[in-house]
Amino acid sequence: SEESLTLDELSYLLWTTQGVKKVYKGAATFRTVPSAGSRHAIETFLLINNVTSLEKGLYRFVATRHSLVPVNLNEEIGHQLMEACFNQKMVGLSAVTLFWGADIYRMTWRYGERSYRYILLDVGHACQNLYLAVQSIGCGTCAIAAFDDDSVNNLLGIDGEHLFMIYCATVGKL
Repeated sequence: SEESLTLDELSYLLWTTQGVKKVYKGAATFRTVPSAGSRHAIETFLLINNVTSLEKGLYRFVATRHSLVPVNLNEEIGHQLMEACFNQKMVGLSAVTLFWGADIYRMTWRYGERSYRYILLDVGHACQNLYLAVQSIGCGTCAIAAFDDDSVNNLLGIDGEHLFMIYCATVGKL
């Protein structure tokens, strides 16, 4: 629907998908989603289209501070990301679209080539939590794996090599 998400609802969804429950020895984090070796290599970006009290645009979620940092507030960013997701209109029409990137070094220094498998499992855990959490606030979600990697990486402002896009999901009120 065209109904807005509240800031509290968005905060809840971010908590369920990447929330930090505890910081251990100033470095490691224990979160609301499992991660191989507690590496937590997933970074969350959000395209905000319709959330009360937030300007439309692209943000990055800083899990350790449970805060959003503006990345690109240009009015065209939503349309550009929709195009980069092969014109799937729900990207531009949803209240919010979460984009998950992987910081590969956080895994590879410990797990080598197996890191790519673990990253896919980790993002699956985050997305599964999103699917479970949206139901409790009267929303729906749709995971998306169809996008142009280079275009989305460029729009998110990430290099596509050390930090690269791997999955996204739209969220909106039912």
